[in-house]
Amino acid sequence: MPELVRNECRLRVPSVLGNADFESIWVKFRKFLDQLTCRKSTIRRVGITYNAMEYFCRWSGYEFDSSTFNKMILGQLVHYLLHDQKLADASVLKHVKSLKMFLKTAYPEKDWSWVRYTMLNVEAEVLTITESELNKLINADLRGYRSKTRDLFVFMATTGMRHCDSQLYDMSWETPEQVLEFVQLKTGGKAYPPLYCVAKSILKRYGGAPPKMTNQKLNAFLKILFRELKFDRRVVIQEVRGKQVFRTSKPLYEVISSHAARKTFITICLQKGMPIQDVMKMSGHSDFKSMKPYMRITRKDIRTVADKWNI
Repeated sequence: MPELVRNECRLRVPSVLGNADFESIWVKFRKFLDQLTCRKSTIRRVGITYNAMEYFCRWSGYEFDSSTFNKMILGQLVHYLLHDQKLADASVLKHVKSLKMFLKTAYPEKDWSWVRYTMLNVEAEVLTITESELNKLINADLRGYRSKTRDLFVFMATTGMRHCDSQLYDMSWETPEQVLEFVQLKTGGKAYPPLYCVAKSILKRYGGAPPKMTNQKLNAFLKILFRELKFDRRVVIQEVRGKQVFRTSKPLYEVISSHAARKTFITICLQKGMPIQDVMKMSGHSDFKSMKPYMRITRKDIRTVADKWNI
């Protein structure tokens, strides 16, 4: 994907080049892309930012240059991303971060601390499936890609793994205590999830590793599978655009994705009364701030907890 973005942009950039200075900054941007050694997801994100900047220059007529890029141009860029491209604040933030990373690398002598975008401090909604839905999914009689889709999602939902880690699974992660120990690809931190019977049976079924499937295919197949299983309860989807919060209600099957598996693992563990510090160790979280969205409890949960004190 990054290579496709870069190749496409290489063809388009000359049409908007106005002078040698403009060309040089794009050349530096391409070199920056080619020399990135971070995660593939980060490289892809920066590549998309490159593309977004090129479209912004076409739209605005601005000739991208380090000497003229200022707060006013940044404001125009943010307005373009929000109102013309209809991006959510989280996506705008990623673009601004990617752009700042490039500028700091290409022009380290300049102060780029002002290149930032501030989002509203809105607590994110946590999309999960319930324990009963997870059990229904586990016990469903499925064949072909539906079975493979189910097994990969269930494996992640019972280990708390991200999709990228599940695809790198190695039997050396298994310990005598029936606990997995591995370094997470995204954060570099260690995670120690338990190896439950359901996950063990999935590993056995696929020769010692979870099913192989791209994240894109998994997300697409999950929506089909959840619709067929009638997982249609309404869930609230929250999006922040232009520092305004928009909430919509959609059926679960329309918005389900692979990351809901990890969130389901964390949520159910907490609902089962497992200490939060132990859940963090299992999931590989390093700070309590990232656990805050999972710590919400419903009125039913409050009543259950309250009933532990019989007075």
